[in-house]
Amino acid sequence: MGKNKIKHELISHEPNRRVTFKKRKASLFRKLTEITTLCGIIACAVVYDPSDSKMDAWPSPQEAFYVLENFKKLPEQRRGQFMMDQKAFLKKNISRLNGQLERARFKNQALDAELLLIEYLEGKNLPDSSRLGSLLTLEDQLAKKISFITNRIEFMEGLEPGKVDAEINSDEMGDQG
Repeated sequence: MGKNKIKHELISHEPNRRVTFKKRKASLFRKLTEITTLCGIIACAVVYDPSDSKMDAWPSPQEAFYVLENFKKLPEQRRGQFMMDQKAFLKKNISRLNGQLERARFKNQALDAELLLIEYLEGKNLPDSSRLGSLLTLEDQLAKKISFITNRIEFMEGLEPGKVDAEINSDEMGDQG
């Protein structure tokens, strides 16, 4: 089940808006406390209350000032290293999602080629010309697997008998992880 879309707008009733602001500010400060404790980082927050026209700083105004001064002392390149605006954030996410899409396409091609091999081995008719790309992918996969197995056999033949058992066990442990 998906979440319902939230309509972001100004809370029209002034007392409700102030109460909501205070609750959210307290929640923000609590989350900052948790993240600084769990991650061992130094953080600060400065929140301006529009109704009182005053500033609240977390953990305290002095500590927030100290954190901001240390931040300003950093070189420009280091300072902006982990900053991102909405555009950079979206580009990063699009890049990550494109990578996931490419991996999914590759996996689907591999599964299609494997299905094609299984159909062929079961004696079904050879595939039509529309699946020629799958046959080429299958050929590449089979060549890679043959090469891997050949290299593995050569590697195992070069080891002493006691080392072969240890090597097999370490490989099995690596495959499980």
